[in-house]
Amino acid sequence: MLINIDLYTVVIPILVTIAIAVTLFYVTSKDLRNIMASTVSRRISEYTTLKCPTCGYVKVREFRPGDYVGKVEEEKCPNDGSNLVIMGISKEASINQ
Repeated sequence: MLINIDLYTVVIPILVTIAIAVTLFYVTSKDLRNIMASTVSRRISEYTTLKCPTCGYVKVREFRPGDYVGKVEEEKCPNDGSNLVIMGISKEASINQ
């Protein structure tokens, strides 16, 4: 038995309904993402850890362009005057609402 489907009364209204539903979902989800992004702000801070190779003195400061692990800095240790060496670079994220 062959079923006769009328293109104009069945298929096209279904396709139009699906297209409207997808468009509404996209617009609504985009608006929700914008609202969430504006209410919550994230701040990412980068830090460099410096260490004295002789006495073990440790100092943490903000990251500067050009920092890399193992780099010998011009900064001196306050205890013995040795140059400080970069031992680590880290990031810290804070969320402000």
